[in-house]
Amino acid sequence: MLNITNEHLAKLELIKQKYLGNTCLPEPDNWKSKSNNEIWLKVIEQVMLVGRSSPAEKFSKDLELQKKVSYEQLLKIKDDENQLKKVIHEVLRAVKTRYASASIEKCRKTKALVHNFKVLSEYKDGPKGLLEEVSKFNTDKEKIKYIMSKFKYIKSKGARDFLMDLGLVRDAIALDARIQEVLKKIGIIPDKEPDKDKVIEKIKNNSKSYDEVEEELLLKVCKPLNLSGIEFDRMIYQNYKEIKDGL
Repeated sequence: MLNITNEHLAKLELIKQKYLGNTCLPEPDNWKSKSNNEIWLKVIEQVMLVGRSSPAEKFSKDLELQKKVSYEQLLKIKDDENQLKKVIHEVLRAVKTRYASASIEKCRKTKALVHNFKVLSEYKDGPKGLLEEVSKFNTDKEKIKYIMSKFKYIKSKGARDFLMDLGLVRDAIALDARIQEVLKKIGIIPDKEPDKDKVIEKIKNNSKSYDEVEEELLLKVCKPLNLSGIEFDRMIYQNYKEIKDGL
């Protein structure tokens, strides 16, 4: 699906030499030191991120909104689904979350987060119980598929981002808009019609195609450059503007 040449690798090697040393990586298994609430808030942020990142950034800085939908607070109203929806919907709307309809009943993100909260609350130890289950899988792919099967509105990119942040996977790449743009600038993803949209739409809408693109990048880019997937991902994400401007 991707045409990766030695010229492309040479450009990425220069990026690695310049930016990898300044890249911050999540500590392996850092989820063990986090509270159930911290993990739950990451689930909320992943759902908020779909469509636009700024609402999740606002939410991450607003302690009052975080308190309103904290794991412990929602446990108190767990059996009142209407109240659960109301509280979650208000927070989504407060930060202008994309695709958060003004109507509670029509808001798919509200429904998704109510579902996700109930899934987590059914584990013996809540969110940490789910991650304990995830940690038992042998491969990163199995962990990613498990998260995708459990949560709504957290798909290929979101599941990888979530698990990388918590130190549970390393050979994965969250193919967000920033990484796609850098790959287009380098020439790995075609930058001309119709092939550009063909690749990007496949990444966006088809988990099998996403897996194939990720596997190609891990094998044909990360391996030759001696990078893990998470190193490649975070290096580009954290230094996006400088890398893009330099290409």
